[in-house]
Amino acid sequence: MITHTKPFGIYYWDTFDNETFLISEAGTLKKAIAKVHKRFKGRIKDDGADRVDIVDLQGTVVEKFKVG
Repeated sequence: MITHTKPFGIYYWDTFDNETFLISEAGTLKKAIAKVHKRFKGRIKDDGADRVDIVDLQGTVVEKFKVG
């Protein structure tokens, strides 16, 4: 479910509880990616259990990151 109002929403998916939370929004994809890297610095991994998705206003996941 889309709950963001800016062009890009950043959502955290907790795979253990199977819940997704809006954690931030951004006006551009570049700013959204920068926010993810700043907030999850050192936690973005190839084998992370949880996931952070950047979603546009149409509901399309445009970037995804695994986080541990």
